[in-house]
Amino acid sequence: MTLTSLPFYLLVLALLVLYYLVPKRFQWVVLLIGSYAFYAFVCLRYMGFILVTTLTTYFGARGMDAMTARMEQTVAAHKQDWEREERKAYKKRCKSRRKALMIAILLLNFGILAVLKYYNFFAESMEALFASVGLTVSLGHIGLLLPLGISFYTFQSMGYVLDVYREKVPAERNVGKLALFVSFFPQIIQGPIGVYDQLAHQLYDEHKYNFDNIRFGAQLILWGFFKKLVIADRAVGMIHTVAGAYTDYAGTYVLLAALVYALQLYADFSGGIDISRGVAQMFGITMGENFRRPYFSRTLTEYWHRWHISLGTFFRDYVYIPLGGNRRGLAVQLRNIAIVWLLTGFWHGSSWNYVLWGVFYGVMLIVEKFFLLRYLKRLPALIGHLYTIFIVLIGWVF
Repeated sequence: MTLTSLPFYLLVLALLVLYYLVPKRFQWVVLLIGSYAFYAFVCLRYMGFILVTTLTTYFGARGMDAMTARMEQTVAAHKQDWEREERKAYKKRCKSRRKALMIAILLLNFGILAVLKYYNFFAESMEALFASVGLTVSLGHIGLLLPLGISFYTFQSMGYVLDVYREKVPAERNVGKLALFVSFFPQIIQGPIGVYDQLAHQLYDEHKYNFDNIRFGAQLILWGFFKKLVIADRAVGMIHTVAGAYTDYAGTYVLLAALVYALQLYADFSGGIDISRGVAQMFGITMGENFRRPYFSRTLTEYWHRWHISLGTFFRDYVYIPLGGNRRGLAVQLRNIAIVWLLTGFWHGSSWNYVLWGVFYGVMLIVEKFFLLRYLKRLPALIGHLYTIFIVLIGWVF
């Protein structure tokens, strides 16, 4: 069941009818049932993974909230008989236990993702490394397919865990509501990665029928269909023809194929996001924008603020800034950029070309940030656009 398949829209239609007919306090239940029905239809064999993520996220977040409440109650109860240093020491112990719980949840869930998505890649790489020095080593391979949406729902869930740890949001007390946040069916295939304090309340709120939501959602879906089926799918034939025998073509045709490939990637990915956002909008839920005309950017920095916005935001808020961001000197800033882009490469796929793609952009963004940006700002906009497109096309080769 894909975003462009008939069964998907039969499910959407049935859910829309139920959603606006049931008492409004049960609307979120309809979405939860629909989300799990969709996941079971597509990926029944692997439902255990999303259930493990949901339950560990739920109990872990509740545990962190309970630790905070217990700490505050204990400190208040001993306000008169504890010295300032005793209070500080107790709070430090409580915060250490809370941090340990948060780290355990992250390690478990990112560990599941890492094993399922990357173990075979690392095993094959290590076997090849040993073979290069004449050793035969077999590390075994995992014969499981990657569960549907595991990268998206893992990142979304762990973002919520980190927000609870930072006390940015309270832990959700209803396990069913948290399960809906993790599994919301329009976004689980292609995203965008939702942020709890922006998305969750919309999932749980009561929504009246509004024809404007239906109309706008349908427009987004049709626009997404046009991008995916008319542009992206039609472009694939040319790309495969040229890429499969590129030595038979002049450089002009190879350049044209590269341009078409850039268009195809954008149309396919952003088209899927438009469909996801359109379906959600029909239920009165506005999901975050994930693309904002990225090929009109004047710098690579601007480009990555416009392409796959939710992923960039995740890495900025949960990796780059916690590591120190721009605040701790040049060496730390360079390290943070390198870490983010290595992770970005791994996010996109488990092979060396994705790692090289991440390294390529990490290096180019460092060069741009510290050497080129001051000059690019002084040049005509057209030069900036051409520079950005040129670098992006090279990046797509990886």
